[in-house]
Amino acid sequence: MKNPEEHINKKKRIIKALSSHPLEWIPIIRAGFTTFLYRYIQRCVGKNSIVGRGTKIINFTNVKIGSNCLIQDYVYMRAGADGRIEIGDHCAINSFAKLFGHGGIEIQEHSQLGPGCLLTTTHHDYIDNLRTEFRKITIGRRVWIGANTIILSGVKIGDSSVIGAGSIVTKEIPPNSIAVGSPAKVIKQI
Repeated sequence: MKNPEEHINKKKRIIKALSSHPLEWIPIIRAGFTTFLYRYIQRCVGKNSIVGRGTKIINFTNVKIGSNCLIQDYVYMRAGADGRIEIGDHCAINSFAKLFGHGGIEIQEHSQLGPGCLLTTTHHDYIDNLRTEFRKITIGRRVWIGANTIILSGVKIGDSSVIGAGSIVTKEIPPNSIAVGSPAKVIKQI
């Protein structure tokens, strides 16, 4: 698995962007303003973390993002009135990911979510008149989740696991596993 710290080497990323295209400073400055907003005004983002432009954090008092994280452009997070979203240090959340944390979402250190991932803690009981329940999602340390993966309520993904792109995770995934498919099934132990 790729080292998450390489993925979020901010200095290298900025130098590469500016040298490849001089107008790249415009989105970099916009990301700087977004980071400033969430780190210093709304105080939900840790030291040395970057928040990309267009990112929305709703119920920011219930959101805690650790240090040295990279939250890419256009990520959407909603903690809900009673929910919490907690993201550990050295994590990366790629563009267009959506986190609905009404029941609580915990993403532990050195984990990554691919672009377009959806995490929802809301569950509707179709037998009991679509009664709404909120169940916590827990993602362990050093977990890599592929692009466009959906993780449903109540799921726990063990440490050092990999979830293949486009998977739908409906049940617990044990540590050190590779899981793919809809619904996601463990195909290999690492």
